[in-house]
Amino acid sequence: MNIIAKYKEFEKTLENIVTYKDLRKSIRQSFKFILKNNFTIYYLDEDNDKITISNQEDLDVIQNTENFEIIVEEIDDASELTDDSFQKLDKSVKETVNYFRKLSNGHANNDSNSPKIILQQEMEQAKEIIETTNNTQEILDKKRQRVIQEITTTIDHIRSEILKIENDDTEKRLNEKLEKLQKPQINPSSLSKELSELPIIQQIEQAENNIINLNKVEREELKRNYNNLVKQVTNIISSRQKNQATQIALTKEVIKTEQKLKLQITKTNKKNQRLLKQYNGLLSQYQKKLKEAENKKYNFEKIEYMNKEQLENFLDKQMKEELKAKQEKIEKLKQKEEIINIENQKNEQEKLNECDQFEDID
Repeated sequence: MNIIAKYKEFEKTLENIVTYKDLRKSIRQSFKFILKNNFTIYYLDEDNDKITISNQEDLDVIQNTENFEIIVEEIDDASELTDDSFQKLDKSVKETVNYFRKLSNGHANNDSNSPKIILQQEMEQAKEIIETTNNTQEILDKKRQRVIQEITTTIDHIRSEILKIENDDTEKRLNEKLEKLQKPQINPSSLSKELSELPIIQQIEQAENNIINLNKVEREELKRNYNNLVKQVTNIISSRQKNQATQIALTKEVIKTEQKLKLQITKTNKKNQRLLKQYNGLLSQYQKKLKEAENKKYNFEKIEYMNKEQLENFLDKQMKEELKAKQEKIEKLKQKEEIINIENQKNEQEKLNECDQFEDID
């Protein structure tokens, strides 16, 4: 009987299959480079239901069907006991029954091939297999727990980094500086108000109101007050001009500082948003890996992950590579600007030379 065996995307034709043992042996040989664990065999019936082939009786059902398609699927190693070992035990039990029947009729043998001795041997072998399987499973469980613990530690580290970014007050402090810088300054008093508050103005106003009754001395004092007033007004205007120049210089510095603060705020915001996106992506990935590791049906040895130290080194290396790429980009732009400047200077010099030639011709 020929059977078509399918495993994942691979397909093999198994020839001259008679027994269930032949079938399993042929499958192992056909897929020996890709089939690493134990496996189960099934086919799909007319209703698309899975029908498992686990013994000779199951195989006999499809024995007369040529080129019958079966599907091979990997399972945990512990399930290997359900195929060969327990079948041997069943066979030994049957032989033991026959042996005791013969014993009752006086036909029993005392040789080493008696069913009783075979049963004991098979029981011992089965016990060894179970103990080996239990030990192997215990080792695998310990490895799985270690993987789960390392992934959990990495997740905790990622969460702590996200919390640091969310609690980063750099942007807040920069905004506070900017608000303080943009706070309107107290406007200086107007020139007219300042002049009106001069004591000499009040003296002149009193004298002018009573100018008819002023004597010669008082009139001379009024003239002196006029001259003093002109000097004071000149000094006030000069002082105001100096203050204005200082204020303009301060305003320019304020504008520069304001621009720097705005640039720092933008950079900080972009940096935090980029880091949040990166760490949230990592958190989602590692939460998925943790679920896979906790799922006992999943092969945890196939999970690729980094522990806390490896992740920190990876992110640090990634950041250095990004900085290096930015610096290289800046250097290229500078070189490009220098080339453009040299070309512009060369063009200007050529134009000047052309002008000199025309002047010489004239």
